[in-house]
Amino acid sequence: MRALRRIVLDEAMIGVPFMLGAWYLYFLFTAWGLLDYLGEGMLREYATGPAIHVEIVLASLGTALLMAVINHLSEVPAIRHRPFGQIILMKCGFYLVGLVFLGVLVNAVFILFIYDLEEMRALWASFSPRLLVSLCTMFAVSLLALTFLLEVRRKVGPGNLWALFIGKYHRPREEARVFLFLDLKDSTTIAEKLGHARYSQFIRHCFHDLTDLVFEYRAQIYQFVGDEVVLTWKGRDPHAERRSLGMFFAFRDRLAQRRGWYEDTYGVAPEFRGGVEEGLVTATEVGDVKREIAFHGDALNTAARLLELCRDVESPVLVSGRIHDVVAREKEWSTQPKGEITLRGKTEPVAVYGVDWVPVG
Repeated sequence: MRALRRIVLDEAMIGVPFMLGAWYLYFLFTAWGLLDYLGEGMLREYATGPAIHVEIVLASLGTALLMAVINHLSEVPAIRHRPFGQIILMKCGFYLVGLVFLGVLVNAVFILFIYDLEEMRALWASFSPRLLVSLCTMFAVSLLALTFLLEVRRKVGPGNLWALFIGKYHRPREEARVFLFLDLKDSTTIAEKLGHARYSQFIRHCFHDLTDLVFEYRAQIYQFVGDEVVLTWKGRDPHAERRSLGMFFAFRDRLAQRRGWYEDTYGVAPEFRGGVEEGLVTATEVGDVKREIAFHGDALNTAARLLELCRDVESPVLVSGRIHDVVAREKEWSTQPKGEITLRGKTEPVAVYGVDWVPVG
């Protein structure tokens, strides 16, 4: 439930200023600049009084919240697995239906607190067909633009769109980061059993089960690589190490709860391994035709090697000594030292620990 609230509020916080800006731009272009040409009547009173500002605020708040709720409810596979363009058009249809109810609400507020019924009838009569077409066009364009913005934000990952927009990583900069590498156990065997088409669907369902946890544990998705996903947290977050391990075990529990569904659907249940490391990395924009934020540094290499090592030491998740020093004091996890191990590609040995979750009674 916390993840639902976070998703809805997060997208509403983007939608409110966007819709406020769209409404006021429309007002400036269609009403404010033409006030000198409007005769006396309800339309002029509406455009120069508080009613238009009440409507703009209510419409912006209502539309943004409506979009956020619909975005979450439309996460069902039947919609989410459709092409990008179809998703945008379908959501716009849902929004337009919702806006009918929002329009009724705004008019009810007008009648209750601003105008009487006769004044409202006079206002409705002053709306010409051309003005109504103009309003509908503004709504449609605004909804399409906001939907596109939110879908692009999902494509690049929460937190990355704004960074790309303002050029935060246009020049390389150092950041402290925690990385969690997740990899499907026995992926080759599962792929051979399912075939590439059903295997792709299998992986998509696994990563879909990961979605709510990304928001709940305040993670950023760095990249998907085949059956592997890399998640990251900013090092200045004092709970980043705990959140990374908490997310791993929450994901493991989520898959365990849905084990029966996976076995009925695919004949196999997924299990994931993990590797966690923290440290300074360099973050920068890469690419021209397709841009993204890339991280370079030893922390990523170490986390990837810890993930590889899980196969040999039979541990669901491995961490370095730096992560161990932070989480060893926590009662909900038990740690098992695996020794000083020279990981592939490294010259110095690294203290490696296995971690398991201990139910706190």
